[in-house]
Amino acid sequence: MSQQPPKKTKQPLEGEGNYTATRRYNEHVREATSGGKLDGAAEAARRAVEGPAGPELERAREQAKKGPRPEPTSSAEKTRNGGKQAKTSR
Repeated sequence: MSQQPPKKTKQPLEGEGNYTATRRYNEHVREATSGGKLDGAAEAARRAVEGPAGPELERAREQAKKGPRPEPTSSAEKTRNGGKQAKTSR
C-alpha cells in the first residue's frame, strides 16, 4: 500500500503554537504599553488599593492566588453521600 502525501489546506496549521494569536497578543500589548494609558491605569489601581476598597481588593488578590473554587457536586451525588460533598482522590 502506498502512502498518500497529506492534503494541503488554505489555513495554516496552528495547534499548540498558534502564531496568529501570539502575534495579535503581542501587538495589543505593544499598543497598551506605548499609548501612555498604562501610567494612568497604574495610578488608578494604586489609589484603589490604598483607599477604602483596599482590604476587599487584598482579599480578592489572595483568593485569586489560591485558584478557582472546586465545583459543587450534583444534587444526585449529595443524595448518595447523605448530603455531604463527595471526596475527590488526588
